[in-house]
Formats: sequence, structure tokens, C-alpha cells
Amino acid sequence: MFRARVVPENIRKKVDRDAKILASFTAKRVAAKKERAEKRKAAAANAAKYAQEYAADDLALIKKKRDAKAAGNIFVEAQPKLAFVIRTRG
Repeated sequence: MFRARVVPENIRKKVDRDAKILASFTAKRVAAKKERAEKRKAAAANAAKYAQEYAADDLALIKKKRDAKAAGNIFVEAQPKLAFVIRTRG
């Protein structure tokens, strides 16, 4: 009564190829998502570490100023050093 439907070979090949491409695309997306999550986690950890470091530096500066004032001295913060170098020949 009912005959099995005949699917042309080129349609079968296209379906197989599309399935393979979709699987590859899906795998790449999953890997990229995982990599982005790891990078975000590392960036957040670095930001926390740097924030802690900057806070410690601020507290150390305040402590130095207070210690100097308590001893009757004046504390002067370090200033950045800058050098201009000009090459005149060659």
C-alpha cells in the first residue's frame, strides 16, 4: 500500500553536510562561551586584586603622613621622575 519515500541522493548529502556544519558551529559556540566566561572570571579576580593593592597603598600613605605628623615632621609624597633625552647626532 504505502511505499517508502525515495529521497534523492543530493538531498541526503545536503542534510548530512548541514548537520555536520551545525554540530561544528554549536561546538565552537560552546567552546567560545566557556572561554569568555573564564576570561571574565580572571578579569574580575585581577580587578579585585588590584583594588586591594590600591587600597593598601592608600592606607600606607595615610599611615606615613600620620606617623610623620606625630613625630613633628612633614611627609612629602614621592613625585614621578621624568627625564628628557635628546639625541643630537647620528
